[in-house]
Amino acid sequence: MKGRSEDKKWLLYAVPAAFAAGVANVLLFFLFMVVYGHVIDPGHPESYYQEAAGRFGPYASIVGGIPILYLVGVLFRRLLGGNAVKAGIAAWAIYIAVDIALLVAVGQFTSFLPQISVSFATKLAAVYFGARLRKIQTDTKGELI
Repeated sequence: MKGRSEDKKWLLYAVPAAFAAGVANVLLFFLFMVVYGHVIDPGHPESYYQEAAGRFGPYASIVGGIPILYLVGVLFRRLLGGNAVKAGIAAWAIYIAVDIALLVAVGQFTSFLPQISVSFATKLAAVYFGARLRKIQTDTKGELI
């Protein structure tokens, strides 16, 4: 019989996964801005790129967040099996809580509310489908079962 602490073991994965996903999303955006400033549109003053970062940030969070949270879900599926969806939703909720706190702290929450809503919804869908991922099985003739 499992103890109560073993039943909630999946919760221990949610916190570090949420913070790792947040850091990964910031790093992807930073990498995008470096490429943007050196390859796509070079030669402008720093203020130009800071303004561009403000414009691109919400969209980059959506585009970068989908594969990151999907991979979190896949990782949970491999590590936690049947508890993957619970851990994925918990990680998403933690990620969102931290994201909202940061956005409110810098006064950006209401400015980008539509993009933020899309970002949060797509991240939830990504982690859910990553956690629910099933291996497609085929029979000996290569046909789907």
